[in-house]
Amino acid sequence: MAVMLDEKYIQDRHTMHRWLRSQAPICEAQLPDGQWVWLISRYADAAEALRPSPVVPVPGDVDDVLAGIDGDFDLLADFARPVAGDHAVAHLIVNGVVNLLRHPDQTRVNVAELSRHDGPYGMALRTTPDTIALAGIDIAAGETVAVLLGSANRDPARFDRPDDLDLARDATERLTLGDHENLVAEAITKLRRRFPSLTLNGEPTRLDDVIVNGYAAAPVSPGPTSADPA
Repeated sequence: MAVMLDEKYIQDRHTMHRWLRSQAPICEAQLPDGQWVWLISRYADAAEALRPSPVVPVPGDVDDVLAGIDGDFDLLADFARPVAGDHAVAHLIVNGVVNLLRHPDQTRVNVAELSRHDGPYGMALRTTPDTIALAGIDIAAGETVAVLLGSANRDPARFDRPDDLDLARDATERLTLGDHENLVAEAITKLRRRFPSLTLNGEPTRLDDVIVNGYAAAPVSPGPTSADPA
């Protein structure tokens, strides 16, 4: 079976992930750039195929960035990128804030669960160094494997109620490429403390990307500012 990751994947990726896990847990797929890859969607196969990546340092000072915000702003352009640079972890900060604003009943900052539920990478590409067997299929050395992190992290065989955001969940076993948990937790915690009445200002715009999972823009209104900027 072969699939093409086109606009439908971008707009409705979680529906496609569920379909792939149940119907074609490993299959050939064509990326938008024309490259053919092996698509891996289940947690067990993804965990075997995914190799740890180096953790890339990210820049930024959360306090300095917050001090420069005045009035309505964009979570990505005006906050997350100044904090984390042009790095996927900036999208985890934005994804996390958006999900917390949409779930006001949940107040904890559980970066592992935020990453599992809506992480900054939809996919990770790997070249197999040796022949490996996944889901009963032999993949030769030198082949490209596309690990659907968003799919594997919502695999019901690994996580109970996988589509639910549960900040009380132990999600330490989620698949990740380095979430910079301390920086993300600091950024989200200080943002919420500085702007306790923060609200979405319209619907965020999804990023048109098969690798990075995030928003191109996420406008917010700060509301009253906390007297304590720390």
